[in-house]
Amino acid sequence: MAKFKSSLDPLPVIANRRINTLLAFAKHEVREHPDLAKRYVQLARAIATRHRVPLGKERKHLFCKECDLPWVVGYNVKVRLESKTRRAVYVCKCGAKKAFAYSKNRCGS
Repeated sequence: MAKFKSSLDPLPVIANRRINTLLAFAKHEVREHPDLAKRYVQLARAIATRHRVPLGKERKHLFCKECDLPWVVGYNVKVRLESKTRRAVYVCKCGAKKAFAYSKNRCGS
């Protein structure tokens, strides 16, 4: 007899929880233990890849793709706003640059 597989697969839900937890731990540890924070981000990315869970916009804005360190504004990343192109450019301590589009309406006014 074939096993019944429910339509709600718990693996992506568990993977999302673990990714969120690991990224929160990484942000907490980045100043005192940067190697540990880097490892947490690597594990979170590996879980997302293994279980085919997309990171999404919110999570992609949390760490550098090149050096795997969580971004802490003023500590290891500088944020520059380009008003003409409506982009926020994140410049990491490692030298990597990442630009994200922003909207004037979403800024709270």
